[in-house]
Amino acid sequence: MEDKEYLLDANIIIKLWKKCPQVIDAIKDTENIDFKVSKHIAGELSTKEFKEFNGVPVLTNKFLKLLDHIIEASSCSIKEKLIPNADIRYDYKKNIYYINENKLSKNDYELICICIDKEYVLVTDDKKIQRGAKIILGNTSVLSFDEFIEELKSFNIFIE
Repeated sequence: MEDKEYLLDANIIIKLWKKCPQVIDAIKDTENIDFKVSKHIAGELSTKEFKEFNGVPVLTNKFLKLLDHIIEASSCSIKEKLIPNADIRYDYKKNIYYINENKLSKNDYELICICIDKEYVLVTDDKKIQRGAKIILGNTSVLSFDEFIEELKSFNIFIE
């Protein structure tokens, strides 16, 4: 089996925690398959994952399982890659990127950049990110939650 690495968006991690929390452990236990979480996504998630323990705020166990998978994004510009059929613009005043009229925040754009640099498969249910990412990465490098779960099943990763 070829190595496969996925970059998970916040909405996907939250769905995994709610619907099938065993998947993160199952991926960790499977050779040739891994997942990553960008540092800014981890930051978003961490604010929601503090619990009180004896009066001290601590991170939840489910968040701690992500720590070994957090990656730092390097600065990138997709424009440098010269992608056909891609009209990429940046609005400095609004701090918004446009990929063929799909508006993306700087953080959403960064997810696509990471996938280009590292050849990860982007997993998100955000329609704007999906549309922009498919233009840049191609259809096979962008998955929804359901497509991600089906792909994991095809690798014999047990999912209840």
